[in-house]
Amino acid sequence: MSDAPIRPASVADADAIAALHAASWRSAYRGIFKDDTLGPSLDGERREHWRGKLGAMTPQDTVLIADDVGFIAVWAEGDPGFGAYIDNLHVHPERRSGGLGRRLLGEAMRRVARRGERGAYLWVFDDNVRAIDFYRRLGGEIVEGGFDEIDGAQVAHSRIAWRDTARLADACGA
Repeated sequence: MSDAPIRPASVADADAIAALHAASWRSAYRGIFKDDTLGPSLDGERREHWRGKLGAMTPQDTVLIADDVGFIAVWAEGDPGFGAYIDNLHVHPERRSGGLGRRLLGEAMRRVARRGERGAYLWVFDDNVRAIDFYRRLGGEIVEGGFDEIDGAQVAHSRIAWRDTARLADACGA
């Protein structure tokens, strides 16, 4: 079990979050994204992305980081009727299956529930079976499917939703 301390992220964490994001994509999305997309330019693109996202956070948004090994980003403004949008949950590939993803999700959902939001959702690529299994074990329901255009190809994805963020936090052990 990973015991890395979890804390709120700030703009100062943008580079660490970007590095985690890029490493996770390179591991989980090989075969979904083109090799060029996962190449050297990904690092700079993710740094720019996270500097902007963290700089634009509202008080209702939740971005948590655990050392330099995992992070979660949950935005208060998502699709109407679904609740908080779990945009990213990434654990360094060498630290997966140690409980950190569950801890990050649980802590984020505890905070989301505390501010009064009952629902939460995310989108996951259908080829990311490991992630789908993880979310379903925690009570997530696949409520719809669709397609994203990735590198010029249509890639299937599914929306996974939870109706009770406090129950999800409890399922995660938070």
